[in-house]
Amino acid sequence: MINVVASEWLKLRSLRSTYYVLASTLSALVLSGFAAFSISHYFDTKGAGGELVGTGLSFSADIPPILFGMLGVLAISGEYGTGMIRLTLTTVRRPWMLLLAKVSVVATVAAVAGQVLAFATYFTAQAVVAGRPIGASFAEPGILTEVLATGAGSAVAAVTGLALATILRSTPGALIALVALMPAPAGVERFLPAPWNDWTGSLTIASLTRQLAGVPDAGAFGPALAAAVLASYVVIAFLTAALAITRRDA
Repeated sequence: MINVVASEWLKLRSLRSTYYVLASTLSALVLSGFAAFSISHYFDTKGAGGELVGTGLSFSADIPPILFGMLGVLAISGEYGTGMIRLTLTTVRRPWMLLLAKVSVVATVAAVAGQVLAFATYFTAQAVVAGRPIGASFAEPGILTEVLATGAGSAVAAVTGLALATILRSTPGALIALVALMPAPAGVERFLPAPWNDWTGSLTIASLTRQLAGVPDAGAFGPALAAAVLASYVVIAFLTAALAITRRDA
C-alpha cells in the first residue's frame, strides 16, 4: 500500500494541472483582500455600522471547494483519457486499493494547501484591516477554529471531485458535474419551505466547514452534525467510486 501511495504522489506532482489549480486558489486570497479593503474604506469614511471583515474567509468561502474539487477530478480523469488507467490497474490488482491511495494523496494535498490558503487569507485580511475594530483575533473564541476547519473542507471537496471523475470517467463531464453539484443545495433551498430550506442550504461544503467551526448563523447544523455530514460525503463518495472502478472495465 505504501508503494501505491508513493506512486500516486509522484503522479500528482507530475501533473501540470496540479500546479495550475493550486495557483488558482490564490484568487480566493485576492477576493478576500479586496473585500477587506472595501469594508475598511467604508469604515474610514462612514464609521461603524457596516459589514465586519472578521477572519476574511467568508468572502471567498465558495471558491476553494470548487478548485480543490477540480484537483481531485484531474488527479484521475487524465488516466481515463489516455488509457493509462488500464496499466495502473494491471499493476495494482485491487482497484479499491488504488482508489484509496489516490484519495489519501489528494485529500492530504488539498487539506495542507487549503489550510495554508486559509491562514494566508486570514493574515491578509487582518493586515488590510490594520487594527480597525472590524477584524478578528485568534484570542477571540472560535476564530482559530474557523481557520483550521478550512483544511477539512478542502479535503472533502477533493475527494468528491475524485469520486465524480472515477464514476464519469470524463474530465469535462466530471468538471461540469462538480461545478453544478457544489452550489446545488444553496440553489434548491430557495424553492423549499422552512425548515427544509435552512437544512438544505446548510449542506454545501463551504457552509458545513463554517458550521464545523461553530460560526454563528453559518447554517442549521451544530459542529457535531456538520462533522458527521462532511464525513458521510467522504464515505459515500469513496464507496460509490470504489463500486464504479471495481465493477466496470477501465
